Amino acid sequence: MVKIADQSYFPLRVGNYQIYEVNVDTIRQIVCGNGGDNKSTYQLKTIVSDSSKNTSGSYNYIIRRYTRLDTTQSWIGLDTQVAQVNSNQVIINESNILYVKFIFPLVNNEVWNSNLYNDQTSDYDTLKKVNQSYTLPSGKKFSSTFTTQTNTISLVSRDSRVEVYAASVGLIYKEFIQLNYFTDASCFGLNEVKTGVIYYQSLLSYGHQ
Repeated sequence: MVKIADQSYFPLRVGNYQIYEVNVDTIRQIVCGNGGDNKSTYQLKTIVSDSSKNTSGSYNYIIRRYTRLDTTQSWIGLDTQVAQVNSNQVIINESNILYVKFIFPLVNNEVWNSNLYNDQTSDYDTLKKVNQSYTLPSGKKFSSTFTTQTNTISLVSRDSRVEVYAASVGLIYKEFIQLNYFTDASCFGLNEVKTGVIYYQSLLSYGHQ
């Protein structure tokens, strides 16, 4: 059975919400060494809007996501996700693709395939820093958190992803750095980015409405 302490890192209750600040840097270079990027900042809101019992006897939770530029703007609908927690996994349906976000029990260095329930290439994440404190860039500190991470680096690309979850809150921080490097002779091995995305998502507030 899943311990209550483990489940609390992904609290699913209708009305729960989180608001994040998101910073994105989209990189696209035509010529090696001739930099070009497009940076943007916005806010992201997630809210558990509904739930329904599924065939396994547990519940599916509808998570609606919204964006806005800042607090002077109204929220605009982005998409809808579906989450469920079974005896040893948290599973998210994103755009009709199932991902295993993390597994129970929460044990350091446990590894799982996040693509277990879809037809994509196996993608392995690792649990790190279980039950450790974490301080957001804003300075806000959470006493009990854990981190999921994957990191694949080569001469031609980089895929680094981190998510941090806090007890009784859920996701508090997310980043991913996905880069493709130039492979022509003049740039090979220099980590000159041809295309890529650098994404940071940090919790601003959370609660129940």
